[in-house]
Amino acid sequence: DPTVITITATPSVVITKTASTTDLNGNGEVDLGDRITYSITVVNDGDLTLSDITLVDTLTDGNSSTLSLDSGPTFESATASSTSSTLQVSGVSTYTAVYNITQQAVDSGSAINIVKVTASSPGQSGNVSDTSDDPNTAAANDPTVVSISTSPSLEVLKTASVTDNGDGTN
Repeated sequence: DPTVITITATPSVVITKTASTTDLNGNGEVDLGDRITYSITVVNDGDLTLSDITLVDTLTDGNSSTLSLDSGPTFESATASSTSSTLQVSGVSTYTAVYNITQQAVDSGSAINIVKVTASSPGQSGNVSDTSDDPNTAAANDPTVVSISTSPSLEVLKTASVTDNGDGTN
C-alpha cells in the first residue's frame, strides 16, 4: 500500500513600518514642513508563494483625523525573485511612503501611520493579511507614531500714550 503524507500549507505574511524624519528647516525639531519617510517591509514567512500583494496605508493625526501621504507606498525592491505583486517564500519586499508635516498634524502633536497588507495564496483570494507593527516598540501590531514639536506662543504688544491737555494733571 502507498504511504500517504498530508502536507499542511501555511500562508503567512508579516509587515513592519518604521519612520525617519528630515529636518528641512534646520531648527533641530520635528515640526511644520519637515518630512517623514516611512519604510515598509513585507515578509512572506509562510510556506506558499503569495500573489496580488496590496497595501492600504492609513495616516491620521493625533486627533484621529485623516491626513494624506505626499507619495506612496511605492515599491522599492524585493528579494528571492519576488516582485511588487508576488512574494516568494522567505521573500522580502520593501516600500516607502512620504508625508510632509502640515499644520493639522502640528496642531494635534503627532502623525500616526498604519499599513495593512493583503495577499492571496494559491487558489485563494485575499486570504492572507497583517497589520503593520512598529518594530521600535514592544507592542505587537502597533501604529508608527511620530511626535511633532509644538511651540504655541502668543505675543501681545500694548502701547499707550498720554496727551497733556494743559490742566497740569495726567
